[in-house]
Amino acid sequence: MPLSSIVCRLASRCINAWRLRHRPRHRHNVAKSRAVLRQLRSWDGPYLNPRCIAFLRKVDPLIFEEIVLTALEDCGLFVWRNVRYTGDGGIDGKAWHPRHGWCAVQVKRYCQHVSADHVRKFAELVATYRYPAGLFVHSGRSGAALYQHLGNSRLTLISGERLLELLLQRQLGRLW
Repeated sequence: MPLSSIVCRLASRCINAWRLRHRPRHRHNVAKSRAVLRQLRSWDGPYLNPRCIAFLRKVDPLIFEEIVLTALEDCGLFVWRNVRYTGDGGIDGKAWHPRHGWCAVQVKRYCQHVSADHVRKFAELVATYRYPAGLFVHSGRSGAALYQHLGNSRLTLISGERLLELLLQRQLGRLW
């Protein structure tokens, strides 16, 4: 990992720890997310991917949100965590990407198909707040109707294999 990514990751963790110092529940969820990621990364053997997805679909939705934000930090991005889970306006956090600037992040823990309406609303938020891009991360299934909302937007969908690459291998892959 390049030195700039390591510095960005450490700065993100320190600044968010300071911002969340009076939020014990939030700090607990961040710590739990790191423990879950360590657990997932220690697994091996056959059927690893389906096992991980099944596990993630049972995790508390707030913990899942923190897992994704922590994984983005592990990729070397600077993550700005929200200080509240409710009233966040549909944006669960922001990540600084060196080539794209601040990207809005929305995380959904689904067990079934993703709601195309959720993706449409998030795309509208990204456009309204003039973010250069958005990451819609989910644990569910992506139906064909979902992709029509991605074509004209600067959204990147992260799910399935791509979600596992982010969580297990610390690889974000190509965006936009």
